[in-house]
Amino acid sequence: MKKATLSLCGILLILLAGCGPKHPSEAPTTGRPSGGGSMAVVVISPALTSVFHQQLVQGAEAAAKARGWQFSHLEPDKETNSAMQVAQVQDAIQSGVKAISICAVNDEALVQAVKKANDANVPIFVHNSITPVPGGKVEAYIGYDEREAGRKAGEKAVELLKAKYGVPRGKVAILDGTAGSHTDERAGGFKDALKGTQIQVVAEQSANWLRKEGADRATEFLEKYPDLDLIFGCSDAMAQGAAQAAKQAGKQIFTIGLDGNPDALEDVKNGNLTATVVVFPYQMGEKVIDTIARFKAGEHVPQVIKTDTLVVDRTNVDQYLKHP
Repeated sequence: MKKATLSLCGILLILLAGCGPKHPSEAPTTGRPSGGGSMAVVVISPALTSVFHQQLVQGAEAAAKARGWQFSHLEPDKETNSAMQVAQVQDAIQSGVKAISICAVNDEALVQAVKKANDANVPIFVHNSITPVPGGKVEAYIGYDEREAGRKAGEKAVELLKAKYGVPRGKVAILDGTAGSHTDERAGGFKDALKGTQIQVVAEQSANWLRKEGADRATEFLEKYPDLDLIFGCSDAMAQGAAQAAKQAGKQIFTIGLDGNPDALEDVKNGNLTATVVVFPYQMGEKVIDTIARFKAGEHVPQVIKTDTLVVDRTNVDQYLKHP
């Protein structure tokens, strides 16, 4: 993860957590927040290993700089390090920030972050999730409906297997992320779409949002279920790992991801990944900054601000591969 110096004052934006396809994918810099004399925004993500988080940070950075704000971001060293993320939240609060937006490593980290912000009377926002926090005050949730996105992936699976067999039937496996609401909503939505069909979910395991673990779990799935038809990854990285594993095993299966990262879209175009649900993280980052600005200006801010999702396959991928 690249790091750079951060300076904060007016606002802290802590963004976490599953890639704006219309923007470049290089990772922005990070650092430690510090007090200052101008409006400042900090984004804290659950590591920058995913292109999704890189894209979200880039969108927030562009929107903040367009307003003349200082921008910086923080993230733990890996997406399972909740203790480091909570410590970064505390550091940011102590630096004198005036607002926080967070997409946490997991539910426990999110609850702790909200509590710390509330205790310090710092307004806090949540992004990349619209699932209510069980306790504490959150000013607004900015993100896509993860259950709906999972359901769209499931509907695509039904479409593919119906085309293969004439009726929607077959065997599928699911690659979960880390335990928590992100996985529950995405995988839950996917399974909702399969209800009333003859499609069986024969395996479901966590790959911790990582491509390598996705490949490892998919290899195990294919060994145990040689007639497996499809693997759904709750993130693009895990689905890409599954696609890689299937290719190495000489298997032709469908693979569906969720994020719409630029590299995943390239894989869709090249036929390596069957489809992905694009969730426009770059635009989500822009929306977070816009929401913070409206709140600070005293405007009414809705409790839930939804961003868009869209299924992309080889029939429509070209329009989402275009860069500004």
